[in-house]
Amino acid sequence: MLRSTSSSARSLLWRLPPSTPPLLSSLPRRSPSARLLSAAAAPLPSSTSPPPSLFTEAFDTPSHPAPLAPTSPSGLFLHSDLRTPADFGPLVERTLRSSRLLVDRICAAPERGIDELRKVVKNLDRLSDGLCRVIDLAELVRNVHPNQAWVQAADETYEALCSYMNELNTHVGLYNVLSHTLSHPALSLDYSSRQVALVFLNDFEKSGIHLPTSSRRAFVSLSDEIISLGRRFLTSAATPSPARDVLLDASDLSGHSREFLTGLPPPEGRTGKRRVSAQSWEAQMLLRYSPREETRRKIYVAANSASEDEVQTLEELLSARNRMARLVGKESYAEVALGDKMAKTPENVAIFLSSLSSVHRPLAVRDIDSLSRSAQSALSLPTPPPVPAWSRDYYAHLSTPHSSLPPLHEYFSLGTVLSGLSHIFDALYGVSLHPVPLRAGEAWDAGVRKLEVRDEAEGVIGTVYADLWARHPKGAGAAHYTVTCSRRVDDDDPWEGEEDSRGTGVQVRGREGAHQLPVVVLACGFDEPSVGCPTLLAWGEVETIFHEMGHAIHSMLGRTPFQNVSGTRCPTDFVELPSILMEHLLSSPALLPLISSHHVTGAPLPPALLDAHMRNHNALPALETQGQLLMAKLDQAYHTRDVDRQGKEGGGWSTRVWYDLQDTVGVVGSVQRTAWQTQFGHLFGYGATYYSYLFDRSIASRVYSHLFSRDPLSRDAGERFKRDVLRWGGGRDPWAMLGGLLDSPETREEAEVVGKGEREAMERVGQWGTGEVGVVPK
Repeated sequence: MLRSTSSSARSLLWRLPPSTPPLLSSLPRRSPSARLLSAAAAPLPSSTSPPPSLFTEAFDTPSHPAPLAPTSPSGLFLHSDLRTPADFGPLVERTLRSSRLLVDRICAAPERGIDELRKVVKNLDRLSDGLCRVIDLAELVRNVHPNQAWVQAADETYEALCSYMNELNTHVGLYNVLSHTLSHPALSLDYSSRQVALVFLNDFEKSGIHLPTSSRRAFVSLSDEIISLGRRFLTSAATPSPARDVLLDASDLSGHSREFLTGLPPPEGRTGKRRVSAQSWEAQMLLRYSPREETRRKIYVAANSASEDEVQTLEELLSARNRMARLVGKESYAEVALGDKMAKTPENVAIFLSSLSSVHRPLAVRDIDSLSRSAQSALSLPTPPPVPAWSRDYYAHLSTPHSSLPPLHEYFSLGTVLSGLSHIFDALYGVSLHPVPLRAGEAWDAGVRKLEVRDEAEGVIGTVYADLWARHPKGAGAAHYTVTCSRRVDDDDPWEGEEDSRGTGVQVRGREGAHQLPVVVLACGFDEPSVGCPTLLAWGEVETIFHEMGHAIHSMLGRTPFQNVSGTRCPTDFVELPSILMEHLLSSPALLPLISSHHVTGAPLPPALLDAHMRNHNALPALETQGQLLMAKLDQAYHTRDVDRQGKEGGGWSTRVWYDLQDTVGVVGSVQRTAWQTQFGHLFGYGATYYSYLFDRSIASRVYSHLFSRDPLSRDAGERFKRDVLRWGGGRDPWAMLGGLLDSPETREEAEVVGKGEREAMERVGQWGTGEVGVVPK
């Protein structure tokens, strides 16, 4: 999961992937891959990665020295001017002062001659970088710092600079100078500069720069309204609500153990009923295991219910987005959101989803039939029963073989998995992870660990801070935060008063100039190690760390001259490719010896044990994919329809749309008195682009089969993926990257179709399917 602000606050200066709030419990779990069920492990490659003992000391041993204990702190991320929460205030003032000087300089460039015009794109990127480094840092601090004073200061910083960002989005002077630079007959921008300039120009135009002054002000006002509504929507989606409580009577709880009942709230008054959150662990266990259908039904209905206020908040958000689209001359918000994506238009998204659905829907119907037959057999019914939404998990439970398998997690200590990841990156890309000590005050918690990323030819190329253990109030979800992006800094030309970053650059072996090195943070919610027992990861958690490290390696290797297109700053419907590809690699048997061994005995993971677990858990993959398809189509429906006309038909129109899609596209019918859409948090951060998860899964599946399926540790394959995709960040057309990556004598026709990026390419990607790896986004 990549973290940033909402899509409505993104701007020409802040090129970040959209936020992805954690999925709620009502979404399907990821499915392990069937590839793990076959093929013998290949011989382990030689590696220059550090020995596993360094990872064991850093991540598996609770007595590892705490980096926050010493005095004389060095400052957060080694920023000497950021040692206390109060330091955020002066930092904001310096950032705004330098930014305003740069804005004035850029706007005056045409008057100062051709040499200054040549610096316009560079100076816009410097402006972007100066703001991003503070906003991104504040975004991280307000999400992970344990000290409330730091969180409050970061919130204030974030708000102040985002407000300034919204002003710059509609700055006519900046837009006019950029347009003049692109069209000047005496200027010949190189490829990278032109691509960055076009990205800036597109972001300006998405912000209504062509509108009259009053309309531009209305655009900024709508942007603020959308951010406010989005926060309210996300808060309600993640907050327990009385609307999602359920009353359970004695018949609902009959046959359950005293220990289970002890965990429930006590009976209320004379009724003897217990009021339970339908989203609680206890209620979800009843939904999965209770043989009483009425109990399952009322828990399902309550868990997916919403208050009128929650529905109204979502519909107001969708209405505000629709009004913004109309303000900038577009028919729908989807047209605004998709213009700079691989899909380009809502029509192309519909083509992709239809193509993918034609592949997966028959398989989902087959899964439903299988569930029905399993229920018939287990319950001794005369005919296969229907599969209502509230019985899906129960019937899946009935169809799963029951056995007391030894647990898998004892073979996956956190240190062992990270050591294996380092070996994998070394084999594929010639880069490795190295645990190094933290200086006092460099991190925000004693549990944070620092990993230098080293290239075998170039030396240190970036830093990953690993904040992997759960603590209050940090969220339980996993996230990749960009703190600093790569860019070339030695050729900056700062004027008096402007920020001077030239001294921060590092001369990397084999690269021209000095570059700002990328810094990222990986945040997870794993259990802490204890004396005698390291952090042990369930299979889904191993997938999580592989996924997030896929984002991190993209940030490290996507080192472009411009921060605005470096690393993960690429189109939303392309950014998940490297991380999902890591999940495909994880499914390869050749990798298992690198990432697993029993934490006590050191014994290898028995293939038969892994196979047995995978057979138990790899259930209903097509049904899960169909569920994600339904959500992607719901997102498109909300952002392509005439929302104002829908609203005139009365409140609750979003619920009616959801019911209609379930009944016409889904394979499990709608359930009245539910309004699950209010819990679909991705509607804010990924508005009109939720299809991206499935889109990138289809692409990753094809890339894996084309490049890595024969040898998942092939340096040739890794170098090709690095050369054709990772190193470009967002500085090249993704369709051209993909076409080049797939080009071979056997796949030339496919590569040509995909390289053009038209509707035929969208259809072809859908035909690839999503492969054997699960589909729930991280």
